[in-house]
Amino acid sequence: MLQVRQLHIGYSGVIATAESLQLNPGDLVALVGRNGSGKSTLLQTLRGSLPMLNGSVRIDEHEITHWSTQSLATKIAWLTAHFSGVSQLKVLDYVLLGRTPYLGVMGHQKESDLALALHALQRVGADHLRDKQTSSLSDGERQLVGLARALAQNTPYILLDEPTAFLDFYHRKQLFTLLKEVAITEQKGILLSTHDLDLVIGFELPLWLVPRDGCIRAQEPMQKREALEGLLI
Repeated sequence: MLQVRQLHIGYSGVIATAESLQLNPGDLVALVGRNGSGKSTLLQTLRGSLPMLNGSVRIDEHEITHWSTQSLATKIAWLTAHFSGVSQLKVLDYVLLGRTPYLGVMGHQKESDLALALHALQRVGADHLRDKQTSSLSDGERQLVGLARALAQNTPYILLDEPTAFLDFYHRKQLFTLLKEVAITEQKGILLSTHDLDLVIGFELPLWLVPRDGCIRAQEPMQKREALEGLLI
């Protein structure tokens, strides 16, 4: 499990704190809060790209500060809404980048790496895109391909920062459905930051709340948008 204890996050000063949070295999948890509340800062801290100001983040009882970047990349995959594609980079090659933490000194890919990448594309329903240029994808296709790369990375935890930001309602719902299915069937702990409160409620997702006071806390699924918005004030 991924455990957070007495955590203080921020840059030159504390933006938010979290006394106790836990992400288990099989969980799909929504990280919700207003713009600038510290959601992205928390995700960057959890993935080890931003130093914590105080406290503890552990994966399977091991402090992430003791892990190398490569080792941590075998535990946590990362997905944002901002990948716009790279000219001359095909979808399959992009998904294969998820295997980078496992490559040897020479960086050679194995047949097993290719098999995992192809399976990941099939898993998200994007295997027909394998030979397309990443720069030619639609927003919805790009997010599916990004999730395929995260799945090919084969980590127990996936963190997503506003993955539905540029998607229409149909593709937002499709992505939520896929994430919930992946969390349950593959027993991955998935944490996504989102402003899609209606989908969060409709999918009955447990929450990590980031209210204005900056004290991040866990919350059981909510049934009414108004009640959830009230907790963020």
